[in-house]
Amino acid sequence: MSSNEERIARWRARREAEAAAREAHGDLPPSLAVIAASAQTLATAAPEDTGALLSALVTGLRGLPSQSNADRRAIYDALAQGLERGGETAGINPELAELRRRQLRVMVRMVETDLREGVDVRAPGYRPAAIEEAMHPLTTSYQRLLQRREAQETQAARRQAVLADEAYSVALEPEDEGDIALLRASLDRIDATRGPRRRAEEGAGPRAIAALLRYEVRLLMGESRVALAWTLLGPAALLTLISLLYLVVGTHHILDMDVQTFAMLGATTWIMFRQIIFRTSTAFYAQRALLNLRPFTATTIGLTQGMIHFLTYIGVFAVLITGGWITGFFSTPAHVLQPAAWISAMAAAAAALGVIFGSIAVIWPYFLRFAPVIERGLQLFSGVFFVSEQLPDQYRPYLLWCPFAHALQKLRSSYFESYVSLDADGEYFLVWLGVLVLVAAVMQRAVRARSQPM
Repeated sequence: MSSNEERIARWRARREAEAAAREAHGDLPPSLAVIAASAQTLATAAPEDTGALLSALVTGLRGLPSQSNADRRAIYDALAQGLERGGETAGINPELAELRRRQLRVMVRMVETDLREGVDVRAPGYRPAAIEEAMHPLTTSYQRLLQRREAQETQAARRQAVLADEAYSVALEPEDEGDIALLRASLDRIDATRGPRRRAEEGAGPRAIAALLRYEVRLLMGESRVALAWTLLGPAALLTLISLLYLVVGTHHILDMDVQTFAMLGATTWIMFRQIIFRTSTAFYAQRALLNLRPFTATTIGLTQGMIHFLTYIGVFAVLITGGWITGFFSTPAHVLQPAAWISAMAAAAAALGVIFGSIAVIWPYFLRFAPVIERGLQLFSGVFFVSEQLPDQYRPYLLWCPFAHALQKLRSSYFESYVSLDADGEYFLVWLGVLVLVAAVMQRAVRARSQPM
């Protein structure tokens, strides 16, 4: 009696499952509807759990009325439909739904390959060879896509919090909560020993700038020795290139300027100019961790980078000029303050351009890929390799439209007593410098709320 009741209970359960399957997949024949219904529950399984999907596939093949390709294709389509319906009902993420589709396609391909080779895929315990190796890349790709989506969602939430001027909360692991509690208690004890903080101290004052300078100098000292040595080797390489252009054709003086010193001024100034632009603009992203500290902004960090490289290349100028004077390779400057002033003006223009480039990159990160191209274009028209007086009159305007050409020619005119530039207009460069600084100030202010800390 008990055996009959169990058989009746199984029969009723089977009939109820078939009725539910026909209701959910009424567009399929009853046998295929049952297969599709069984696949619905597999849509929400763990990404690594592929055994149940393979079992559903093999079970469907065992119930085939014939061995035709059309019957097998119907089984595969029913499984795919069941996975889609299950994913839609459960509301799984698109990445998991795509993973299930790809896993089913790989299994079908492996089963069909075994069928063509005469393997009995309906045998108990059947499992395609190397199925784990085939599924591992799919699962790994899914995990990468999931991590990328979570990172994008976190970035969007953090950006929204910044725009709304709200604190962004991060979920902590249970083992980290105790450490945070101890840290909060320690900070509370430190704050209790201090007087009330003035609002002015929260800004980027001299102490904050000095601390940032010390931090950036330590980072620079910790870089590769080759990177530090390049501050001298870079100008030397470009200096050699410029000098060779003239020495090969037998030119030793350019408008009463010796070629070596002429090339040194152009090469070192431009490499300083380029380094300040790139370091200032990339600091908007490279040093984003410091944005978590209240006194610092992306612009402050970028300008600190520019200041460090300006001071570095002032030292490079001093080493090159002193060493060149001792060896007789370079001529000494006719004035000291005027060349230093023009070098400082070029550094200020580079810092302004770096802030502009970094501000654009906050909105369009791929812009920094075009920055080297823009810099190379400016280099050709900035008088690094020649001065405007060397060109025919009809070609001079093409060089003199660039404000940096005026600054470099004024630098050489103040360095060499024998050379006085007739084309360079210092006021033209200073007006452009003011425009660049104004644009940089406006742009960094406009994108400040979009600068995201790490």
